[in-house]
Amino acid sequence: MLKLQEGNVWLGRAAANKAEAIRTVGRAMVESGFIEPGYIDSMLQREQVAATYLGSGIAIPHGLPAARHLVRATGIVVVQFPDGVAWADGERARVAVGIAARSDEHLQVLANLTGVLGDASAAARLARTSDPGEVIAALNGGASAPAAPHAVAPAGGTSIEVSSPSPHGLHARPATALVEVAKRFRAEIAVRHGEKTANGKSLVALLGLGAVAGARLTITAAGEDAAAALEALGAAFASGLGEAAAPRPTQAPPAPRDRGGNGGGNGGGNDGGNDEPRASHARTLAATLGYEGRVVVGISASPGLVEGPAWAIQRERVTVAETAADPAVQHRRLDQALAGAAADLRQLHDELSKKAGAAKAAIFKAHLELLEDPDLVAAAHDQVDAGHSAGWAWRKVYEERAEGLARLDDPLLAARAADLRDVGRRVLRLLADAIESAASLPSHPVVLLADDLSPSDTAKLDPKQVLGLCTAVGGATSHTAIIARSLDIPAVVAAGPAALDVEDGQACILDGDMGVLVVRPTARDRARAEVRRGQVLERREAERLDRYKPAITRDGRRVEVVANIGAPGEAQQAVDAGGEGVGLMRTEFLFLKRESPPSEDEQAEAYTTMVRALNGLPIILRTLDIGGDKHVPYLSMPAEGNPFLGVRGVRLCLERLDLFRTQLRAIFRASREGPVRLMYPMISTVEELAKAMAFTEEVRREIGADPIEIGIMIEVPSAVMIADRLAREVSFFSIGTNDLTQYVLAMDRQHPTLASQADGLHPAVLRMIERTAAAAREAGIWVGACGGVAGDPAGTVVLAGLGLVELSVSIPSIAATKALLRGITMAGAEDVARRALACGTAAEVRALVQGAQEGAA
Repeated sequence: MLKLQEGNVWLGRAAANKAEAIRTVGRAMVESGFIEPGYIDSMLQREQVAATYLGSGIAIPHGLPAARHLVRATGIVVVQFPDGVAWADGERARVAVGIAARSDEHLQVLANLTGVLGDASAAARLARTSDPGEVIAALNGGASAPAAPHAVAPAGGTSIEVSSPSPHGLHARPATALVEVAKRFRAEIAVRHGEKTANGKSLVALLGLGAVAGARLTITAAGEDAAAALEALGAAFASGLGEAAAPRPTQAPPAPRDRGGNGGGNGGGNDGGNDEPRASHARTLAATLGYEGRVVVGISASPGLVEGPAWAIQRERVTVAETAADPAVQHRRLDQALAGAAADLRQLHDELSKKAGAAKAAIFKAHLELLEDPDLVAAAHDQVDAGHSAGWAWRKVYEERAEGLARLDDPLLAARAADLRDVGRRVLRLLADAIESAASLPSHPVVLLADDLSPSDTAKLDPKQVLGLCTAVGGATSHTAIIARSLDIPAVVAAGPAALDVEDGQACILDGDMGVLVVRPTARDRARAEVRRGQVLERREAERLDRYKPAITRDGRRVEVVANIGAPGEAQQAVDAGGEGVGLMRTEFLFLKRESPPSEDEQAEAYTTMVRALNGLPIILRTLDIGGDKHVPYLSMPAEGNPFLGVRGVRLCLERLDLFRTQLRAIFRASREGPVRLMYPMISTVEELAKAMAFTEEVRREIGADPIEIGIMIEVPSAVMIADRLAREVSFFSIGTNDLTQYVLAMDRQHPTLASQADGLHPAVLRMIERTAAAAREAGIWVGACGGVAGDPAGTVVLAGLGLVELSVSIPSIAATKALLRGITMAGAEDVARRALACGTAAEVRALVQGAQEGAA
């Protein structure tokens, strides 16, 4: 192992400024035989890319990867500046560790150095000691860093023993209750009775077990939330699955883990039915989390815990006349609307059954039962006989009954009210005289409830007015979720119709970490929430204080954490948040919501403003990425049947060279003010890249600008498959994990049914990323990521382990992402990434990462 030698420690030096200090460090490295003199220039250039100040008075000046040929031998020197040297953001470095690396032999010294960073007194001693031996002892350590622990999933998962419920065994009703609990979890669940084993999420398979009353059953769960699943299933059996009470499990299930965002469930609100089993699961989860109020279960989309009054925002207002002249016509209209809604529900059930299975489609069968309720239909016809229109009569009847149910304390009946309202609205739309959009908020801060929100709706939210967000549909990787994270608004998605069955002004707690909405919280709930909120704030404050420290893993590997931004003012926010540059600047903000394209001067001013705000940190400007899914009047783009497979990204730029030229000229003008990188979106062929680069070079020569780094986004499978060829032409890759995920899995992340399954940690997507990273390494270029997965804690670990050296995340996620990386070893991340590639599902990957992190804690 590399050892720091006494001759490589220079004590008691002085420097007028950072550049002089770096040259002093470089001279020490030259005299030690580690580098050629030319490497010093690269060390100075490195500071322009990203400051090398770590914290606690310690800096680690080193060169750029392109200058490795000037490294003669791997080595480290330490130069002490007792009076300090102004280094970055007002911080003064008193110890500079110069690094010359041709291999990874220096990493253990860096690992020891990161240990010193956490001990202010140790760092201070190094800054004033006159004994080189003390520096050597601190940095040589004396023992290798401990290996990252391995998390090994138990073969076959974890099991509990239960008894089939009395008095009739596992027949249709209790089996349905079991399925409804099981399907809230991502874990794979199996139920064994004798020699037969059934899928715990399949009603038909469970009925095939033939388990009579009191029969012994073994429930096995494997996956990221297996422990929570067994806890909920054990409690469900203990309560009798809706039958008489049954004995408790003979083996207590393991305590559930705090999943920090999965809420122990997998989109509980969308998976079919808000009846007793769902209410039972909500009660079980409430007990697990310690909540006493009514719990609505969803998926965590943005972390955070808030409390405030609920406010439901409807995407539409249905207008109906109160009276009508001809009752016979209205009776006919009502019958036709009921028949039409029933046909829609049957079609939805059939489609969803094919896509996601019968269990997930069961909600539409339950809705059909409500729609065909004879008392409800008869009451509506009675109102028509009284002279009212079919629409008015129907709305009066279903709203009265739903409101009556919602006022009851029984969560089972409250859940039925949500179903009734959902069915009622479906029929009402078919009876409407007019349907208008309606979106308004009160003047006071609220927890916003909605069926769904478009990305543009979400982007308009004011974090001062919207404390948190809960939607009935959606997924954790949808645009809505991503924007909520960027705004630092806690959010829960896929919570089902129950998310809308809350009276405006009703007190609630939105737990974005666990993915639940708590309605009518008790005083104890509020007290617990306040404690947890304090813990979160304490952690965030620690992350904020360390936000300028680079993300160097415990074994000395660095990952640069940069920002995704979409407006000029966000550049300064990114710097203030600890960002080491901008990894994705979406230039579309200049082109949308206007009647004519922005001029060259307008664009140049915007780009230059951002470059100057970054003050030497790099920025990646992505060229225009607009397609047929966005309305831009001056582009005159025809509507496309599938805009995600049409003229978008670089294809549009090559179609509209006038727009492309203007933007490129503005970008090159801004590049004179600082380090600018250019990135093309949606490259799918070598020909597209060649045309774009040739045109870009033409414009560069035309304007007389210096060359800049050019890279591409890897977003489509074709680009991955020819990544080795594309890598020869560019300086870097940036993987757009959001689009790559939807193209690889063929799942629209805005789809109401599929969004929750479009997970960027799916092994198919990870294999695409691994192939891309390998091609980049082979070509000697760097690769980063700028999609939602980069800011996902599990994604951060896996992407780093796959070899990505830059992660571009939302501004609020920067400090937490850097803190996470500083807490892991790269060796451990690489091991997790290797095993993730062999997984079969995204849930397995998340469980793998969770287990590794818990094992390392």
